[in-house]
Amino acid sequence: MNSIVYEISDRLNCLNLSIKNIYLSEKIILMAINSVENFIKCEINPFIDFCIIKDIFINVVIGEYLMLVKSSNLENDISLDSAIQTIKEGDTSITYFENENNKFQNVIDYFLNKKKLLYRYKQIIW
Repeated sequence: MNSIVYEISDRLNCLNLSIKNIYLSEKIILMAINSVENFIKCEINPFIDFCIIKDIFINVVIGEYLMLVKSSNLENDISLDSAIQTIKEGDTSITYFENENNKFQNVIDYFLNKKKLLYRYKQIIW
């Protein structure tokens, strides 16, 4: 369990999405892990090997983590300024996160949309 918490913490730090209080961050990660595990066991497949879906699992946990951070009003601890906002190539430019108010929600949605990939592993139990 500690290795998966460390891996999620490491990915959050790499993406600059971790809150400053490390102890609180770890507690929120554990809550997110429990939430996603329960979702998988109840909705997807109670017998699934988590090694098969490790990357999807981590991404969904990050989405749940960010949702918990937002609901706890801790999103001010996370800076999204380091994310790429515009890409220019020749005469073409693409702008991401145009609306400042929805920037954090867009990041949450990106990670929570990974939950759809879990349905590939759904098992029907009679």
